[in-house]
Amino acid sequence: MWNLNRDHINQLLSQDYKKVALSVGYGELRQIYAGDITKTRIQREGLDFVLTLECSDGHQAYTQSRAKTTLKAGATDKQIVEELQKTMPKVQSGAIDIPNQRKLPRGRVLNGNSRDILTKIARNNKADWSIQDGSLIFLPKDKVLSDDAVLISQDTGMINAPEQTDEGLELTCLLNPALQIGGLVKVESIIEYFNGEYKIVKLAHSGDGIGGDWHSKMTVVGGKFQKVEKPKKTDKKDRKK
Repeated sequence: MWNLNRDHINQLLSQDYKKVALSVGYGELRQIYAGDITKTRIQREGLDFVLTLECSDGHQAYTQSRAKTTLKAGATDKQIVEELQKTMPKVQSGAIDIPNQRKLPRGRVLNGNSRDILTKIARNNKADWSIQDGSLIFLPKDKVLSDDAVLISQDTGMINAPEQTDEGLELTCLLNPALQIGGLVKVESIIEYFNGEYKIVKLAHSGDGIGGDWHSKMTVVGGKFQKVEKPKKTDKKDRKK
């Protein structure tokens, strides 16, 4: 950020603000990121003061959460994930699908970094987990978020043609806040071979507020996918009853 108000610079450097949300878009502004500020740096370039923020989604929960509890015999992976989420008090429950119905044959002590245990459970369920905008997401390889597929075509801002890589299909388009890791896109390319629905496995937004275009670059994989519903938000009045 260039030439931010001096009071705001001091507040950020002194860590009065520890979280940040970024909203962008062509026309309507929509949030593409919300997370923890992990590092703040100020430097001078000529007459300008440039403030740089390094941020990480769910940084505190990811790096500091530890589990220390006893699981009863019969506990399922779903119940274990619920226990792990309790160690991340500021992380909400997002789209979570755990297909493995195995049960622990005997009681077990759960002790260690929550992220490491989540990674092991994800591996056993052929899934990926992440913290997105403060919500825990747990999706098997053949599942996607429940939002409608985002159309990626020349008419909607696709830049150049899709490119095949070892990790999947790489796409670049004008920035679209509707894109999410784990979400679904529908590709309509002049190269018909690439047309179809894909799951987003990597996503990066880039741009400059002073000038130039904002882009979204993603890696997607094809397949047949089922949607996982996000938990419905409970009304505050309902919670009091």
